[in-house]
Amino acid sequence: MSMWSMLLRTLVLLVVEYGAVLLLRGSAPWIPVLLAVFVVGSGVLHGTDAEFTPRFAVALAAVGVVELAASAGALPDPPAIAAGPAAAVLLLVQVATLRRYVRRPRPRRRRA
Repeated sequence: MSMWSMLLRTLVLLVVEYGAVLLLRGSAPWIPVLLAVFVVGSGVLHGTDAEFTPRFAVALAAVGVVELAASAGALPDPPAIAAGPAAAVLLLVQVATLRRYVRRPRPRRRRA
């Protein structure tokens, strides 16, 4: 997989997260929005050799980023200040996991 594949997957996930934050700051119901983010987050590693754990980690990090970013505006100042670094850490985990599993070469299967 190439660097462009990783960048495209990261960009798709960031666009979905940004859209979900905008929806959650409005009057959208939160369960379908977070479920959609989870589904996209777990599906973004499709076509790689990633198993359940990295897919689940990327999906949970995506939901955490959306939840922190959406609630940061509604919280008083001290928790809102703490939400920024927490979202940054989750974004780093998400991008590092994507980078690791997208850039890893697939094992070749032997033909019988």
